[in-house]
Amino acid sequence: MKRNRLRAIVCGSTFGQFYLEALRRLPEQFELVGLLARGSERSKKCAEYYGINLYADIDQLPGDIDLACVAVRSTVLGGKGTDLSLKLLSRGVHTIQELPVSEKEIISCLRIAQQNKRYFWIANLYNHLPSVQRFIACIQAMLEQQNALYVDVSCSIHVTYPIIHILLEILPSAHLWKISGVAKSKGPFQVVTGEIGDTPVILRVHNEIDPENPNNYIHLLFSITVGVEDGRLVLVDTHGPVFWHPSLYPPLEKLASEILTEAENPAHLSKNTTEVLGPMPSLSCGDVLLKQWPCAIGHNLLTMRKGILEGISDNAVMQRELRCSHLWQSLTDSLGYPLLRPVCKHSPLSANFLKEIALSIPEYSEERSDQTIRMKSEEDVFTCTEIAEDELEGVDANLIKEFVKRIDEAVLFSMLFALQFQGTLINPRHEYSKSEILSTANVAPRHHNLILRWLRILTERGYIRQCGESFLGTDPLTLDMVRWRWNLVKGFSNVNKLTSPLCIDYLVSHVEQLPQLMSGRQQPVLLLFPEGRTDIANALYRDTITARYLNKSVAEVVVRIADRRDSLRILEVGAGTGATTNVVVHRLNTSISKQIKLDYLFTDISKFFLAAAREHFKDCSWMRFQIVDIDKNLFEQGLKPESVDIVIAAGVLNNARDINKTVRGLMQILTPGGWMLITEPTREMLEILISQAFMMTPPEDDRKNTNTTFLSTEQWLKVFYQAGAEKAVALPSDEHILAPLGQKLFIVKKPGGRHVKR
Repeated sequence: MKRNRLRAIVCGSTFGQFYLEALRRLPEQFELVGLLARGSERSKKCAEYYGINLYADIDQLPGDIDLACVAVRSTVLGGKGTDLSLKLLSRGVHTIQELPVSEKEIISCLRIAQQNKRYFWIANLYNHLPSVQRFIACIQAMLEQQNALYVDVSCSIHVTYPIIHILLEILPSAHLWKISGVAKSKGPFQVVTGEIGDTPVILRVHNEIDPENPNNYIHLLFSITVGVEDGRLVLVDTHGPVFWHPSLYPPLEKLASEILTEAENPAHLSKNTTEVLGPMPSLSCGDVLLKQWPCAIGHNLLTMRKGILEGISDNAVMQRELRCSHLWQSLTDSLGYPLLRPVCKHSPLSANFLKEIALSIPEYSEERSDQTIRMKSEEDVFTCTEIAEDELEGVDANLIKEFVKRIDEAVLFSMLFALQFQGTLINPRHEYSKSEILSTANVAPRHHNLILRWLRILTERGYIRQCGESFLGTDPLTLDMVRWRWNLVKGFSNVNKLTSPLCIDYLVSHVEQLPQLMSGRQQPVLLLFPEGRTDIANALYRDTITARYLNKSVAEVVVRIADRRDSLRILEVGAGTGATTNVVVHRLNTSISKQIKLDYLFTDISKFFLAAAREHFKDCSWMRFQIVDIDKNLFEQGLKPESVDIVIAAGVLNNARDINKTVRGLMQILTPGGWMLITEPTREMLEILISQAFMMTPPEDDRKNTNTTFLSTEQWLKVFYQAGAEKAVALPSDEHILAPLGQKLFIVKKPGGRHVKR
């Protein structure tokens, strides 16, 4: 005898809680009688909260269960969900299983279901969400009038199965899916291109999983755009809203002979650029998890209940389910196994500060003054690094910290080994004076301060011990120990692409030549420019992750400053290989109107670099080239006070003999309201202490007092303000992913000046 009220159990308490809630909300259709789970504390709490029995084994279930909801991962995902479904169906229990399920698993479950005259169903809550139903209905109506031109999907790997479900709903030829390519990169998204029938499709799939918490670490669930001739329909997010964006068709034929006026706008120009279709939801996460999802699951349960009570088996639905599973497996096979991102932390971000920023941007108004526009433009300058964030795809803070740790360890081993190789610091019971170390290691006088920095850092890092003014030796290192650590750096760098292999090879070449570098027998410039080649220098200044990030940010600052001007005069000091110049010039060429009058003075102390730059930038008629030595009086070299709008100094000022003096001179060269853009290390970068430091000018400023190679961020800011800066900002922040690498872009503004394009 059939019961109207089906007795139901839920298998699994994690995602299963949404099923428990869905069943609780349908008391007239279902009687919730139990939870089958492994007996965790959470399972016990769920059973207690819903007032049901907790079962640890399928054999403990009562014999009068009508429906089982299996919310446990299927076999294809490494779970026991499909095994449970097969056992439940064999016991004569109608079963609904949470997706995804492989085609083979579905066929096995359907076979057992048919043998026992029971129903097997694949659950899919997403198709029953109001926003998704609204999107599907609008697409189906739209495609009756116009053909789909493209489909653009962004989604997590977790929801690729329901995405295919939705595509099967909205596109009549969705079963004719052909994947033509998969682009894999170190970023979180992989791009799949293909066709559905004759419709091009692009899927951007977040193919990463935290192995410790596989159901989380999701950048998004899904967003879908379908384009037709007259516009595009967008499901912005899984839970809405749905937007219609009509195409913008400027009446070009009218503009060719007439003036467009507001009074005579063509009818299609009166359409809004965006229409919200249906409600504009502002759901909390709690609303989604405790209301929308259980209600959507309830739709699945009611559909299955109807089939059970009426004895209706929808073979077409299951055929579509099999097709969906087949397509899903084809897609996931093309993507490959997800990248594992262990210990991913959820960091809540309040939207309030974003709202404040958004509200601070006024709508367009003819009453807005040039002053308002100018102020906005100047503030934009200090947010320039946002444009460079795309250089960090696939990079996280832990990866950067590990890279710094490995390279620091390799450098410290190299320093100590080089000293021991010369016969010093090899006896743990002997005290070595500074003079003894410098003498035994045969250190040239001009490198004494550098090697003393080595000793200070080796002591601070615990590699050697200091006793008064002397240092205790330590057990001798071996060459194999040093090589092994550099091999670790190479392997890590090659996998994560934080720097060019040439950069690591460059450092290793110094490690091999450290005794000769210390004695002065090896010229460090020949290691940087072997046989006059610039490939190593280019790699150092262009191909590292910090170089790419900072150069791109500098170029963005220049473009933002130029945006409100009729003319722009730029001075770059110590331009060297043109690593920064190249990025800036490219952005100027592609982003700035040709009407702006440009003057770019490329300077360096080396004729070699100037000759190369003249050839490289020969098509830039607005570029000039000049020898300039930043350690000499700038005005005696032909530069004039208040003659340039922007000064660029990328990685050069730390090589100045007196940074304070040089910055004061550069500040005088700036026009009132001008800008100084400086990129520099702000910590003791150990890899530089065994390489470029051997050719750096001995300092006569605060670095001499602190016995350091580089100024800290605070010391730099002090230099700028003492030179008369109105504002100085260091980017990126100390909380940024790249912060452990210790390099900054300083954006410095000189007081005065109002430059607004009229």
